[in-house]
Amino acid sequence: MKRLILIFFLLNLSLWAQESASVQVIARSLPYKVLLRWAVDQPLAWKKANEFGFWIERATISRNGEAVIPIARKLLVSYPLKPKVLEEWETLANEDQNVAILAQALFGNTFKVDPPGSKIGSIYAINDELEQRFTFALVAAEQNYEGSKLAGWALEDSTVIAGEKYVYSVSVALPEQSVLSILKGSVFASPDLYEPLPQPIGFTGISKDKKVTLSWNFNLLQHLYTNYSIEKSNDNISFKPLNGVPIFNAQQLEDSQEISMYYMDSIPNNTTFYYRIKGKTAFGETGPNSEVVEVKALKALGFAPRIYKKEILSENKVKLHWEFKDEGNSLINKFQLRKAKTNKGPFITVLDNIDTNSREVTYDGLERVNYFTVVAIGKNGEESESYSSLVQPIDSTPPAPPTELKAIMDTTGIIRLSWKQNTEDDLSGYRIFKSHNPNVEFSELTNKTLVSAFYTDTVSFKNLNRKVYYKITAEDLRYNRSGFSEILVVNKPDRNPPSSPALNNYKVSGEGVRVNWIPSSSPDVAIHEVFRKKDGSKEKGWERVFKSHTIQDTTFFDTTISAPSVYSYTVIAKDSIGLESLPAKPISVRWNGKTLKENDIKFSGTVNRELRFISLSWKAVATNVLEYRLYRGTDLKHLKLYKTFEGISKGFNDVDLEVNTDYTYGIQLILNGGQTSMIKQINLKY
Repeated sequence: MKRLILIFFLLNLSLWAQESASVQVIARSLPYKVLLRWAVDQPLAWKKANEFGFWIERATISRNGEAVIPIARKLLVSYPLKPKVLEEWETLANEDQNVAILAQALFGNTFKVDPPGSKIGSIYAINDELEQRFTFALVAAEQNYEGSKLAGWALEDSTVIAGEKYVYSVSVALPEQSVLSILKGSVFASPDLYEPLPQPIGFTGISKDKKVTLSWNFNLLQHLYTNYSIEKSNDNISFKPLNGVPIFNAQQLEDSQEISMYYMDSIPNNTTFYYRIKGKTAFGETGPNSEVVEVKALKALGFAPRIYKKEILSENKVKLHWEFKDEGNSLINKFQLRKAKTNKGPFITVLDNIDTNSREVTYDGLERVNYFTVVAIGKNGEESESYSSLVQPIDSTPPAPPTELKAIMDTTGIIRLSWKQNTEDDLSGYRIFKSHNPNVEFSELTNKTLVSAFYTDTVSFKNLNRKVYYKITAEDLRYNRSGFSEILVVNKPDRNPPSSPALNNYKVSGEGVRVNWIPSSSPDVAIHEVFRKKDGSKEKGWERVFKSHTIQDTTFFDTTISAPSVYSYTVIAKDSIGLESLPAKPISVRWNGKTLKENDIKFSGTVNRELRFISLSWKAVATNVLEYRLYRGTDLKHLKLYKTFEGISKGFNDVDLEVNTDYTYGIQLILNGGQTSMIKQINLKY
């Protein structure tokens, strides 16, 4: 049997693990009919479905753009479709091996397939005979639509009408007493949905010695074309099929990013050939030809240049000599000289169109480091490149001194040095030097060239030096050293926290609390911070309320407190690296709240002689009012306490009045903490 390269479009092996089997349906809409194909997606359910057959129903859901209500349903078969009897298969099976395979899978007593090898071994890795029958039956039916109709897996509906749209349903004719569950499948189709088949996309050919590799994009059209045929011509007029079986994608994984299909053909050199491909659908339709690809194979180059000698003529000029067999001259168009800054490239062509008989070339334009290759350009487009060769002219120029030195030092004495990487092509590395005194000789820390642009050092806190000094030099591959960098000064961190400041005075007023302190006596103090805590508060502990801007700040006026209470204050000192002193001994003060001014109390009254009362109303900006006290008198000097009200009250109507009397009213607030306001007065005549 000829080797068959297989592709699945109905069969996805992952479907075998589904809990419920189902019928998968596809359709092809033509102007005059609709072609249907279907398959059951699990082996055991597939076997039972072949025994029971299939019902095919058509539902007309719209006609000329209007919905059909109720939906018109019609069975397209009078009895369940089952595989035809074996005798009806004989003629077609003798013409197409796919039909023979399909018949063997359905009717054969045995069905065994030996894996052909690693190329498509994944498709044949099926252990169970039923799964083998299932797999190869679906694959064979994929290749021959008439064979699918013999198997009872396809149908042509020629009763369609233009302007109507249909939903086709295919279900297994299961007996009522069957416990097997197979979900029906559906597909939408209409003569109005017809589209001509497209031309294959991206067909190209790349020729080499005695062969050509053809490729095309199968991914974009895999929903239409299940296989392809290749045709070949030597005159671009008469084309003949290249292979006897269709070309498939043998094993495309679900997460594969592959979009192209490949085919290799052997052809003689120096002869022009023409190729084209056609796609074939699962319904037996053949699409239009692709664009024609013209190819011509040429003899492989087979020779490579070898640079064997370098002559440095000056600081900028070099002469290169290479070997290349004379019999290769007729196979190439030219030589190229390419150059790179590193052995790994990228290599750039610096001299082109070097004669095929040349074996030496002079190049003027050397840099500090030069890697050269000689490339033979074949007439077939193939390139043959020599190994790279290093050329360095006489170099006495040192690198530039390193710049942008930085250092980070932690409290354990570890210093991390870094600097800007030099850009010289021939840079070898750096040398690090250190001293505790900038006026004496520095000692080298590196016993070999340091490649990276950072270095880690450790210093001791036991000596009395408060500073460490570093400088760096760069070195190239010729051991030329740069001048020293600028000296980097690193201050050793202070491991002792500053002494504590002391709170020495405070003052409480209606606007807030002012605290004063004596600064820390440590010389490296950077800032002082004031902390506050509300006594008895379980929600908040100490919170920072002030951070000094200079070490001369020795006072802070706290106006951020809002509620009367007892507050505690303390202050700490911080040095330049963030070490904190112990907190100062706290002081506690009682703040009774802000002093209310006359404008903070709104008090007014209205006389109503008709109803015989005076309406009084008040409002205060304070939120912590415990009690309002209302005073009344007939003149300003005889105000007496008249009424008391809760802090939530807003007014009072006074009805205990005498006609033609002048009344003076006063309102006073009692705040939380016992603080009292001034008495705000108004005069009213009743």
